[in-house]
Amino acid sequence: MRKDSGDGVRGAVSRRQLLKGIGGSVAALSFSATASADTDWYDVTEQGADPTGTESINPVLDDIPLDDGTTLYFPPGEYVMDDVFRYVDFQGFELRGDDATIVPAADYDGRWLFKLGTYDQPGDDLYVEGFTFDFSADNTGLRVVQAQVKDDLLVQDLAVTGRHDSGKYGPFCFDVTDPSGIGSIENVRIPDGGDFSEDTPGDISVGPTGIIVSHYHNGKLWVKNCEVGPWPDNGLYCSTQNGRVVVKGGLFKNSNISNIRLSGDYSSIHDATVIVDNRRDNDTNQRGIRLDSGTYNWVENTDVYLKKPNGQAISVMNDVEWARIQDTQVVVDGDVDTRAVTISPKAGKVDILNTDIEFNTSGQALHIEGPSSSDADPVYVLKSSITGTGDGSCGRHAVRAERGNCTFDRFDIEQTGGNYRRAIKVLGDGCTLLWGDYNTTHIPVVNDADGTRFEGITSRSSDGYEGMKVLDGSSGVDLIESTIYNGVWEYGDVDVTYDGNWFL
Repeated sequence: MRKDSGDGVRGAVSRRQLLKGIGGSVAALSFSATASADTDWYDVTEQGADPTGTESINPVLDDIPLDDGTTLYFPPGEYVMDDVFRYVDFQGFELRGDDATIVPAADYDGRWLFKLGTYDQPGDDLYVEGFTFDFSADNTGLRVVQAQVKDDLLVQDLAVTGRHDSGKYGPFCFDVTDPSGIGSIENVRIPDGGDFSEDTPGDISVGPTGIIVSHYHNGKLWVKNCEVGPWPDNGLYCSTQNGRVVVKGGLFKNSNISNIRLSGDYSSIHDATVIVDNRRDNDTNQRGIRLDSGTYNWVENTDVYLKKPNGQAISVMNDVEWARIQDTQVVVDGDVDTRAVTISPKAGKVDILNTDIEFNTSGQALHIEGPSSSDADPVYVLKSSITGTGDGSCGRHAVRAERGNCTFDRFDIEQTGGNYRRAIKVLGDGCTLLWGDYNTTHIPVVNDADGTRFEGITSRSSDGYEGMKVLDGSSGVDLIESTIYNGVWEYGDVDVTYDGNWFL
């Protein structure tokens, strides 16, 4: 059967043209008019599919003749599936739901519902929209859509309701396999999350991942305004090495390992919100954002809230060549030893710009690991701040700068907690601190490195301790035009040059 859509509209603009503009005005455009005039449009109920949720629709789907340009339309209703619908190596295919709910049959023991393309037989030009997948029954949950296409992937308005408690694959996998290909995943909602495998009849390791972008992804994929979590094995997991993923907006909550785990050259996160405010027994490391690898990873205008932390807010891992955290807000509450932002020792250059960290627990708000030599890959912190009630009960310093060649420029720290809370300890050689204000209960600034330059800083202990401590063996330290309350404690054999300072 060949027929037009319900509104009879067929547009001449290709989905490829619209996807090219996905970062701009495309959000205001409708994709309902992107099919070509020769599309085969099948209303699955007119082909015999049961919309009442009584009989499986798989035999009907298997009998529909599929060809390039086919659209399967699901009117309002509930549809039961007891097998996988698999279609590979296509050139144009659409699944359109109109308030359509898909329910896996109680006796279905497979792992997929819709498997559209594979890594070795990818499709091309795929559109999926408008379905809800119902996992409310006990021991349900599987991969509802796995889409692997060369180019032109558009997925919109999909939702999963109910807990994924089967111990099978997580609900979504999306890959664009061609390096020049592009795709967009928009308004995908999986807020109810999934159970750890040990609490399910399934056998996958740890538990399901919410959305996975696998190592077969080589193109560019947008992930826009999605709601994800809590999942046992990452919320959004991008494991690509060669592809690019851009997260735009969305809410990511309470997933284990990481809520957003990003990799790939020039992959980035913009305008997202990440929250950890609930911890299950098996949640051992609920990171907010984990940057895994890439020539350049960027986090911008993003909020990370750790209300019940057991992992870092943002982690920059060893295989990241260059990372930037910009215009971002991090809030860490609780009564545990944790970190807000951590930089691994082999990570490359990192910039932290116009970023504010409110740190209300013990541990490091910023922990910079790495070689202590003065020629290490630089970490540059500019116009940023650390505030809050953090204390020194587990890690005295709000910032621990173990890497050499760090610059802190107009970086302010104010921590009001007790237990010998300090602002920063410099352990890497060749670091520079410019025009920052450091205010803590104990000694704010501690130097244990060579070649450190302090210029224009203000350092004050609210409990009347010295403003600065220089540890035994520190050499080539310059303190210039700075205001230090209660003086500098030179502890042991040190080499410090003073020029134009105020000691109050």
